[in-house]
Parts: sequence; structure tokens; C-alpha cells
Amino acid sequence: MSIPTTRTSENAHVSIDQDSCNFCGACVEVCKDFALYIEGEKLLFKDDSLFGCFGCGQCAAVCPNGSITVEGRTLSAEDFIKQPSRGERTTYDYLYKLMLSRRSIRDYKDKDVEQAVIDEILEAASTSPMGIPPSDVGVFVLKGKDKLRQFSFDFIDALKPMKKFFSPFMLAVMKPFMKKNDYELTKKFIVPLINFFTKSKAEEKNYLLYDAPLAMYFYNSGYADPVDPLIPATYAMLAAQSLGLGSCMIGSIAPFLKNMKGFKKKFGLPESSKDGVFLIIGYPKYKYAKAIKRTFAKVDYY
Repeated sequence: MSIPTTRTSENAHVSIDQDSCNFCGACVEVCKDFALYIEGEKLLFKDDSLFGCFGCGQCAAVCPNGSITVEGRTLSAEDFIKQPSRGERTTYDYLYKLMLSRRSIRDYKDKDVEQAVIDEILEAASTSPMGIPPSDVGVFVLKGKDKLRQFSFDFIDALKPMKKFFSPFMLAVMKPFMKKNDYELTKKFIVPLINFFTKSKAEEKNYLLYDAPLAMYFYNSGYADPVDPLIPATYAMLAAQSLGLGSCMIGSIAPFLKNMKGFKKKFGLPESSKDGVFLIIGYPKYKYAKAIKRTFAKVDYY
């Protein structure tokens, strides 16, 4: 048995160097597929575990002697690298200040984001938790203000046929079947937003992706959890902040985009892509003098 993704339907395989293993049992404890066990003076791996090895790599990562190798499901031995020391990692104070300083930036300098910087952002984002590995999250990169503008305006044009579903008459018909908050959000946010996008496009103004020099669309390829794209998008947002860029998550595109087959084909997006979020990135036009402390709606303990 193996857990499928769009990238693989095979199990990973665990190899064990019995000569260097000291049978500490840490790998047995961290393997939540229960595929590893100690018998006598041997560490053994069984292929008929609960799900089959899906390549999480926990066993190889925790082994103090490097006695375990995990390969398959896109993994190779070279993917396991030395853990950064505590001194090489940031402190909570620095991380908190980085996160506190971040703002949603929608005004950018007319300056491209260098490819080397884009690569660093993507590298950082790829370290995020991914659900069932290998990550089934895809990234669609729009590079350059002109390309973002073309994407934005073509998307707004593709929205126009949908406006009939949000007419006052249709909303009145749907209201008895909608939750109160869904109805209010549709009437007071989605409908005005679509109208605003249409009007601003007619004025040659891009308020969908704000003429940013860079956008990254993190999307679910089909097998991932719906929230999986949001995690690397958040990592990318923080990486961009650490590199002196500003960013803003745009959530208004993906809910419509997943049903736009023709539009996705035009821009080379996989037809199966769904449940995603856009992140626009660029060098901030303005410097902000203050950070803003935020709060949760509620925090409960049990």
C-alpha cells in the first residue's frame, strides 16, 4: 500500500547500516507508520506497515549515527543535510520582531525582483510543512509588472460572465440556502469587489495584483490538504520580509480561478490546480514608521 500524490504513487525505502546502529530506538519511536522495529540485535524495516513508507524522513533525521538512509518518493540520500546548530538559528526575539515588522504592502517601487532573490524565497518556502510528502503544492510565478498586469486584466475579463450569479435577484434567491455570514460576505464584499475590479480595469488600473513586480501562486495540485498552500506562502512572505521586500497575500483570485479551465490553460496553470493563494512581492515604495500589534478574536484553554 502507498499514499498517492500527483508526483508519485510508490513507497519510499529504508536502508539500515547494521554495523553503525547502536539500537537506541529513537527511529522506532518517531516512525508513526510503525515500520521500524528492533529484534534481537538488529534494527528491521517492514514493507507492510500501516500506509507503507511515505518518505517523511523522520527516522534518518533522528539517527545519531547516520545509520539510516531513506530513498524514493523524490528523496535521495543527498537530501539529508546537517541540522543547523542552535547558534546558527535565530532567536524568538529576532523572529518576533521580523513578524511584527511585516505589513501588507501594495505599493511598490518600479524595480524588478532579482532572480537570485526569487530563488532564495522559493528555497525558504520549500522548507515548510507539507502534509503527506512529497509536497503536492505547486508554485506558479509571474515575473514582471507587465505579465502581472496581463494576468490581472485577463482574469477580470473572465470574471464578467460570473457577475450574473451575483445579481440582486440571484442573491435574493440564494439567501434562504446560505449561511448568514456567507450571504453578508457575498453581498458586502465579493459583489462590490468584482464591480470595483471591472471599473478599475476600464481605467487601466490594476487593483487585483497592484502592479507588483512579482507574484507567486501557491496551489494544491490535487491530493494535498486545502490549507497546504497557505503554509509555504507564509514562509515565502517571511523570507521576502527578511530580504528587504514587502508582500501581500491575495485571496480573492483562487476561489474563482479553480473553475476557469480556459483561463488556466492560457497561462499554463495545471487544470487540476485548486485551493491556493497569491502572494505579491516587491520593494516597498514607502517606509512605515510604526508596527501594529494584532489580537486573536478569542483564545480558549481546556
